[in-house]
Amino acid sequence: MEQQAQKRVSKACDACKRRKVKCNGQERCQQCAHLGLRCVYSPSNKQRSQGKRGHIISEFRNQTANANATSPPILPANSGHGMYQPSYGAISPPIERNGSDATASPSSPFPSQYSKSFFLDLIPDYVEGVYPVQPVISEHELRQYIQVMDTDQEVRSFIYAFGGCTLNLTRYGENRTQEVVQTIEHLMDCSIDSMRPARKHFHFSVMRAMQSMFIHNCLMSLQGSDAAFFYMRDAISIIQLLRIDNVENAGNLTPPERSRRQRLYWQAYIHERFLAILDYRRAILPPLYTLPESDPTLPLQVHEGFNQIIKLFRLLDTEFLNSWLDSQGGSVTSTWVEAKSRELEGDPEADARELANLSMMQRADLTITREWLRTLVWRLAMGQTLLSSRSSKECLSLLFPVRLSQTLRQQVSSMSRDDLEVHGSSITQKLFEITDTIADVLIHVPAATLDETALRIDDFLFILDFVLLFPQLDQTRRGILLEKLERLQTMFPEAVSNASSPNLPLDLQSPGVTDPWYQVTQSKTAAGLEDLADVQVPIIEIPRAEARVGQLATWNHISKRLTMATFGTT
Repeated sequence: MEQQAQKRVSKACDACKRRKVKCNGQERCQQCAHLGLRCVYSPSNKQRSQGKRGHIISEFRNQTANANATSPPILPANSGHGMYQPSYGAISPPIERNGSDATASPSSPFPSQYSKSFFLDLIPDYVEGVYPVQPVISEHELRQYIQVMDTDQEVRSFIYAFGGCTLNLTRYGENRTQEVVQTIEHLMDCSIDSMRPARKHFHFSVMRAMQSMFIHNCLMSLQGSDAAFFYMRDAISIIQLLRIDNVENAGNLTPPERSRRQRLYWQAYIHERFLAILDYRRAILPPLYTLPESDPTLPLQVHEGFNQIIKLFRLLDTEFLNSWLDSQGGSVTSTWVEAKSRELEGDPEADARELANLSMMQRADLTITREWLRTLVWRLAMGQTLLSSRSSKECLSLLFPVRLSQTLRQQVSSMSRDDLEVHGSSITQKLFEITDTIADVLIHVPAATLDETALRIDDFLFILDFVLLFPQLDQTRRGILLEKLERLQTMFPEAVSNASSPNLPLDLQSPGVTDPWYQVTQSKTAAGLEDLADVQVPIIEIPRAEARVGQLATWNHISKRLTMATFGTT
């Protein structure tokens, strides 16, 4: 009896008092443990307030948080009105599950961190910058989801991922502040923490697959490549559970829904193939039996642009990936290289007509992806010593990256940075691969004349400057490019002279036999290995008198351009 009396007189904690709910009086009561609140017992006898329940939890969380910093509001790129202001110092601690099913309650561990208006105001950015390249969840669906997110945990968990991905792909340049990056990561974490685990009666859906795709997108930009791979495979698992690749099953769906699921499948296919190249991982999704069917609910421009990018990534077939992942180069021959290059070239006239109907954002993605794929093919050929400076075929020419740098400079000059950065980390990685390859050729394959060298250096510095400004470029890849810039700088020190005898440096020679790139300059055909022959790379002769003065001026111009190229080092 005495024990029962003691239980009745044990007082409630501050949070339970204010919310007017039952408290078990423990050191950390059950209610606070469930909601992730600090459990505080104050001696105060003040009258309890009569505020709203959701407001009280939020207010109490802010009062008991240790951090004082508050971030500025994160506004949509296309919105001019105020938004809810998230606090980065008041992020909730992990939920204590205590062995119970934490998904039983519809309450979110972050009930009022972001309001509905926060997510509704992101929709215009999503429609403009995310949906054209990930055309699965429509604007209408998003609005429906946001309306019910307070009462449906699965929907709420998805909406967090939608918000993080939208900010990730639409905040670039000066708009990508540290506060924005923190918000992206916090929304992603909210989505992961509130995601229902797969239990016996796991509910899989298109929405759930896209949630993992959105999380994958955020992690790629946050340099979490291993976790990004995990969520990519999670999305693929759900896609396989949906049996999208089953023709009979697809026939039972309405045409718009069938097309939407086909787009989901191809989106995962594209992302997985990209990861296979980027991180040397195996791909498990085969190509779908068809391209996405026409969908009257999808803008024609989005449909055509998405199908074009699918066609490019279909070139990364099993043979291509096996050759890329095989350190010995697999079955790469000059015949294979030429055939793959012809596929990439396509029909210039037809391609031009198709591009004319697309937005600049879509054109930028297609253009850079095509040049990236051409670079990959060239690198496979290089690995098998199929290249020659004497080849009349561009795909087998040792100087292909040099010509590519000229083309790429013209292309990016006609694009806005926004049209490129909206594609996130994927476009950054592609541009890195291209730029890195160009740098290697500049370092190891001398030009015939100093004037030609000056042109090559100028094109390279333009592209390098362009790539180093991408915020998604990680420090490792940034360091690789800057290291190669330093290598070029040491190759062209400033030359001094007296009036009669210019001191022109003499190290512009063909690669020596100890240089691994020397082996690249040997040529072999598809029929078999030809006799190895040295490639005759022209050696710059030392000119006399006034000609030497002109050479000296060109040399010092190159040296000055390289010396002044200090971008990205601060």
